[in-house]
Amino acid sequence: MRVFSNTAIGLDGRIGPVSRAHVHLGTPADRDRMSQLRAQADAVFVGGQTFRNWSQPCVEVDTDRDGHRRAPLINAVLTRRGLAGVDASAWGAAGLRLAVFTDLKAPVPTGVEVVRSAQMNPAMVLDHLENMGCETVLVEGGGDLIFQLLHAGRLDELFVTLTPWIIGGVGAPSLADGVGFDAQQLRALSLLSAEPIGDEIFMHYRVK
Repeated sequence: MRVFSNTAIGLDGRIGPVSRAHVHLGTPADRDRMSQLRAQADAVFVGGQTFRNWSQPCVEVDTDRDGHRRAPLINAVLTRRGLAGVDASAWGAAGLRLAVFTDLKAPVPTGVEVVRSAQMNPAMVLDHLENMGCETVLVEGGGDLIFQLLHAGRLDELFVTLTPWIIGGVGAPSLADGVGFDAQQLRALSLLSAEPIGDEIFMHYRVK
């Protein structure tokens, strides 16, 4: 299984403000690339906070669809708190599968696929997605999810858009959050490509 992430970051590495409100850091060119990457995936995987900040179907635009996908795109959400109050009808209307991975008692909306475990974690979600037929998974955040996948050795590539913003703020979410790596555990990356367009730089890394 190929697992890759896509994230737009400010110059300070943050992906959003301290309030964790949803913001579009990238230009339309960045959103075009996001659509192109979604078109490569069998599933788009996000954490619960990211989903709550943007409770919309994650799918490529029609012109990027290349026909490789043999089954509906899965939008996978890992959340311990559940998704109470979410209207899941938009995913069915878009022809997508919404799959929620959560604990044993968390509330979830009707009309979604649910996988429950008392110790659900990102690696388990990837295993379930592979069993569901996914060969390629795109991770769209947040930072804690990306960190856990890096820590578990389950993230192969990172696509990063460096945008010309300074966000700042102690506690603002970043590309990789979680407990962090100590000096002996830092994850090394190989730069595969870097393309400046306007004020942005589109970078592609492989995890060593």
